[in-house]
Amino acid sequence: MLKSKVITQSATKRIGNFNEVSLGYSKKIAIEESRRCPQCTEPKCVDACPARVDIPKFIRALREGDIAGAYSKIKEENCFPSVCGRICFAPCEDACVLAKENAPIGIRALERYIADFGKSRFTKKESFLKIAKRVAIIGAGPSGLAAACSLSNKGYSVEVFESSDKPGGVLFYGVPGFRIPKKVLESEINDIKALGVEIKNNFLAGKTVLIEELFGSGFNAVLIATGAGIPKLIDLPGANLGGVYYGEEFLMRTNLIKTNIFSRYVPSFPLGERIAVVGSGNTALDCARSAVRFGRSVSLIFRRTEDEMMVRFEERQYAKEEGVSFHSLTRPVEIISNNSGFVGGLKCVRMDYADEDSDGKWQLAEVPDSEFIIEADTVVIAVGHKPNSLACKDSAKMSPSISKSGTIKVNSSNLMTNIEGVFACGNVTTDARPLVEAIASGKRAAEGIDVYLKKIVK
Repeated sequence: MLKSKVITQSATKRIGNFNEVSLGYSKKIAIEESRRCPQCTEPKCVDACPARVDIPKFIRALREGDIAGAYSKIKEENCFPSVCGRICFAPCEDACVLAKENAPIGIRALERYIADFGKSRFTKKESFLKIAKRVAIIGAGPSGLAAACSLSNKGYSVEVFESSDKPGGVLFYGVPGFRIPKKVLESEINDIKALGVEIKNNFLAGKTVLIEELFGSGFNAVLIATGAGIPKLIDLPGANLGGVYYGEEFLMRTNLIKTNIFSRYVPSFPLGERIAVVGSGNTALDCARSAVRFGRSVSLIFRRTEDEMMVRFEERQYAKEEGVSFHSLTRPVEIISNNSGFVGGLKCVRMDYADEDSDGKWQLAEVPDSEFIIEADTVVIAVGHKPNSLACKDSAKMSPSISKSGTIKVNSSNLMTNIEGVFACGNVTTDARPLVEAIASGKRAAEGIDVYLKKIVK
């Protein structure tokens, strides 16, 4: 028996709105899917989950009718079950013993079902009495908020300083509503606030306050969790033309559009009719699918094959159903200018696998005389991210060491930097990694801070 499919909006309907595409499992499908779980005594799915969620136990609780218990079991390890149930890359499913039969348990969809319908039946635990020690967290993205949740549950007083006007980081500004509805994200952030975590928005660490000043104001430890939201620039002629966006900017502009009955789904920024998106990750695909919803013709251009894209299979299928044109094994070589200094087209060449290197891996090479032009009047470049370690560079007295790639260097055992009492976690330490790994990193940092603070003389 194959994995149960989630219910979705039809392609013809969803291209006209930014509402959620996947509607998840119905109760009947969720129960049937939970009954497929073999309840392994040595579950490989748990070993594969960076957050270490006890997957067999929450699935067993669900099929026994205890959806509140299932939700409680997930929340023990993951403060973002509704979000992960929607966009986690689900390494647990790849590790499932049934994956070799191409029928892994739909763990991600089950987590979403439990989070969506089990939360209302879940009885919240009494909040812990806060101890005197205080922790400042710089950055309200998934890693910082996961750390805040863990630390608050351990009894620490936690304040999170966020540079933007809304918490959530990439989850709020970098993921479209058709993948994570804002009300879903806000509900999970409100749960974290309910633990006693205080979030201060529009607070830029390194400018509004320095790291050393946080210690001076009474904090016992500081955690840097500023993510990897800086776009990687590309050496492509014409990248400075009008009508060229980087993926992070494009998605932020899209997510900040305020819709009403008169201007629904109309871009509030200049956007042509033919959009070329360069990249093969989630950011690139989200840009392409967002542009489709603005009524544009969209091409997605990337150097390798579809199977090598760093996105889940179903997301690729959704994009194709919505009308995104895929150009695999294609490399852009120049953004062509029109007479006004704006995008007039995208010059590309075909690529193919030509030779094996010393490790036996096939290398891409340009196909001779394969140059062609894709018609475009807007280009979106989404080829990766860089760590945002600016908060460190502006703190003269307490500036943690930065690697050549821009990540903050940390002790691998406790995630402390070279500055005592200053920790770092998430993508600012690892470059751009998946959501669940950022959450796991935040939890690890909380453990490191807990051990460190317990050693401080009271």
